[in-house]
Amino acid sequence: MRKFIWGLLVVIFVGGLIFLGFNSSKTLVTTNVGKITQKEFYNDFKKSSAGQQEFANMVINKVLAANYGKKVSKSDVQTAYDTQKAQYGSSFKTVLASNNLTQDQFKTNVKNNLIMNAAIKANYKVTQKQLKKAYASYHQNTTISMITAKDESSAKEAIAALKKGDKWATVYKKYSTDTTYASSNGQLPAFDSTSSTVDSSVQTAAFKLSKVGDYSTEPVTGSSSGYYVIQLDKTTTKPAMSKVRSKLSNKIVSDFISDSSNTTEIQAIIGKILRKNDVNVKDTDLKNALSSYLTAGISSSSSSSSSSSK
Repeated sequence: MRKFIWGLLVVIFVGGLIFLGFNSSKTLVTTNVGKITQKEFYNDFKKSSAGQQEFANMVINKVLAANYGKKVSKSDVQTAYDTQKAQYGSSFKTVLASNNLTQDQFKTNVKNNLIMNAAIKANYKVTQKQLKKAYASYHQNTTISMITAKDESSAKEAIAALKKGDKWATVYKKYSTDTTYASSNGQLPAFDSTSSTVDSSVQTAAFKLSKVGDYSTEPVTGSSSGYYVIQLDKTTTKPAMSKVRSKLSNKIVSDFISDSSNTTEIQAIIGKILRKNDVNVKDTDLKNALSSYLTAGISSSSSSSSSSSK
C-alpha cells in the first residue's frame, strides 16, 4: 500500500469499515445454495484478523478523539490534507481508488494521525538533549511554488522551459497536474523542517535553494514516487530555539511514531490512555482485540516487581 502521509506512519489508523454495525437478519446476498445475512457476516467478520483490527481502531479512534481531538483544529486538518493532495496531483483519485478510500476517509485518516500525534506528545517526555539535537538540524520557514509533473519527462521539459526564460506561471499552467494551489501558481503554505505534510525529498531540495527565484535544475523525485519542480519564493532567518520549541517537540514525536522499533512503547502509551478511560470489552469474540494495548507497559513491570520480591 502506498504510504499516504509523508512523515507520519499510520500505526493504528486505517480507512473505516462499516461492517461492525451489522447485526440484523437483513439479507446481504442470495444464492442457489442459500443466503447470507448481516448478522452472519458480522459474526464471521468480527472473528477475523481484519475485524479484530478494525474494532481496535474504532475504540482507539473514539477514545483519543474524545481526549485529544480539541488539540487538532479544522484548519490543521485542511492544511495537511491540501498539501498532501497537491503532492499527488492528478493521480490523487487513482491512489484513493487503489486503496479503497474516499476523499472523506482520507481526510479522516489525516485527522486521526494528527490526533494520534497530539496524544503521544502529551504522554511522551521530550528531553533537552533531543531538543538541542533537533534544533541543530532545524531549517526555518520557507515558501516555495511547486509543479507536480505527470512524469519525469514532463518535469524535465518544465525545467528546460524555465531555463529558456519562460515565466514560472506559464510553465506551471502547462506542466502541473495539481489543482489545489492552481490559483497561486503552485505556491504552498510556508513550511519548515518540522513539517509532516511536505514530502521530505521536497523539503531537502527546497532547503538547498539559496536565492529567491532559484528553482530545482533536476526533477525532484518524491519519497513515495512523483516528480516535482520547485522554486524558492521566500525564506526567513532561523529563529531562537525558544521560538520553535513546540515545533521541535512535535517533530521529535512524529519521528518517534514513525520509527517501527517504537511500536511497543507506542502501544504502552495508548494502552495507558485506554485504561484511564476504563475501556472494557464486553463481546467475547472481541475480548483480545485490544489486549496488545491494554497489557503493554504493565506486564513487564509486574514481572520485574514480582522477581524483585522473591
